[in-house]
Amino acid sequence: MSQFLPDILAAFFITALIAQRCSVDLRLPDAAYQLITYILLITIGLKGGQAITSNANFSLIGQSGLIIVMGLIITLIALLIIKVGSKLNKLDTITLASHYGSVSVGTFAVAVSFLELHNISYELTLNLFVALLELPAIVLGLYLLGNKQNKLDLKTIFAHKSLALIIIGMIIGGLYGEFSKPLVENLKPMFGVMLALYLVHMGALAGSKIADIGSNKVFIISFGIGMPLLGAAVGLAVAWMIGLSHGGATLLAVLGASASYIAVPAVFEQAHPKANVAQALFASLAITFSFNVIWGIELYSKVALLLTH
Repeated sequence: MSQFLPDILAAFFITALIAQRCSVDLRLPDAAYQLITYILLITIGLKGGQAITSNANFSLIGQSGLIIVMGLIITLIALLIIKVGSKLNKLDTITLASHYGSVSVGTFAVAVSFLELHNISYELTLNLFVALLELPAIVLGLYLLGNKQNKLDLKTIFAHKSLALIIIGMIIGGLYGEFSKPLVENLKPMFGVMLALYLVHMGALAGSKIADIGSNKVFIISFGIGMPLLGAAVGLAVAWMIGLSHGGATLLAVLGASASYIAVPAVFEQAHPKANVAQALFASLAITFSFNVIWGIELYSKVALLLTH
């Protein structure tokens, strides 16, 4: 029977989305949502810091540079597709592309849990790559828009909660190394439930945003499904170049396929208030996040297995 059902993590998301469309609002209170995201982000940061401590060498520097280039390439691919395939203005084109050049920490957390549920190991350096992939698209987007207040914008980027929590976790995990591992181990029993609640909230949120698609329905839906596949292909190519395992390649594909719905909207809303962030949020959350959680992660894992064996 279970073989005909979606992955258990996807099931929480799907049922919450359906409930929202049936006027049952399952979105969490703001305080509960913030607590859950804090736990997810701190855990990812700690693992990234531990990875730096145990894998600190010149090859990690080279890999980190390649990861940053990967973020820029995906952003440029998104820009080209939007320019050729849509009639969006320059501001909205760059805003949408920046969302897809950055990453979704939530999607990454779901993918990590997927691997753990299936007993698939992965390199801890992927937690470092999450933080590295947050920035390139944002910086490139602001540069292309020629904002005169780039100094203020960069300060906003580095002060954003999601990135700040990851960096804090990485610093502490890096400084304390083995001593910080019990913190992550102690979080494991509650991590699954926290992630289930997070997906219930995100499913309800995606369901509530379906009405925000606007006049670009066909392009936004097509882009929201097609761009993750291209981003995942770039991620898999980079994973092959680095020599990652099945689990590591899966996670890098997920990062390439994901789109930001936290850091990028916050930065662009402040830097460029006239940008159509609602449209970008619909694409990244209601379409791309849904696609990745329901179908994408499992698909990327299967392709990564073929690539690494």
